[in-house]
Amino acid sequence: MVRANHNRLRALGGAVGLFAVAASAHAADLPSVKEPSPAPVVDSFQPFFVKLGFTYALNTSSSRLWGQSPTALLQGVTTAFPAGVGATLTDVATIGFEAGFYVTHNISVDVSAAIPFYIKDKTKGYNPANPVLFSGTTLAQIMPAIVPITVLYHFDNFGPIRPYIGGGIGVGWSFDNKNAFLNDVHVSSSLGPVIQGGVDYMFDRNWGLSLDVKKAFNYVQSYANGVNLPVVGPFPAKTYQHTNFDPWLFSIGLVYRFGGGEPLLAKY
Repeated sequence: MVRANHNRLRALGGAVGLFAVAASAHAADLPSVKEPSPAPVVDSFQPFFVKLGFTYALNTSSSRLWGQSPTALLQGVTTAFPAGVGATLTDVATIGFEAGFYVTHNISVDVSAAIPFYIKDKTKGYNPANPVLFSGTTLAQIMPAIVPITVLYHFDNFGPIRPYIGGGIGVGWSFDNKNAFLNDVHVSSSLGPVIQGGVDYMFDRNWGLSLDVKKAFNYVQSYANGVNLPVVGPFPAKTYQHTNFDPWLFSIGLVYRFGGGEPLLAKY
């Protein structure tokens, strides 16, 4: 009896072994399944760009004035005193442009400029004497220029929308100065920090719409060698003006990217 059970167990074990071998052979005959290949990425990177559009300079500037009093000068006193009023610059609308290149896919170096126009340097406040100055008196007309040079980081995980932020320096000077209440006006050059932010919306690999804002912080010193007094006329008196030239620069326009050749399959 025991021997018969032992023979049956040996037969059952052999059958199981044969089934395992057959299953292995069948599995070896089946085609292997590969992981799907990732979709190819088209690299349409264009390293150079230019922007052209409308720029509005909101001049949130403020100035401190000192001057030699004509009355005191006639008495031989040449010391310059606070003028009793401040000054500010008017806003200006112009055509702005910007150019630059991408050092990497996300970091660019930008240079901005605009067509210069004359703006008015006006008094802010009222001084009743030596000389009389009413608020809003035009001291001079100047043609300022500021050229921001910035480094920007562009975020590229929003599809065609590419916001950016960064900063740099702004170089400022005046192309020309016209007399008004002041004569023989001189404006020094300046250098100060600039912060910048904005967004590019790309229609395709080359063309897009750009919205941009910059804030400049420049300190400017200027002086004049004379004043135009009512009735008296031109009078030699030194006037000094220290200005915190801190405009907001708002721009909207087209952006064109180029220089990358035809799109290629990305290698990364």
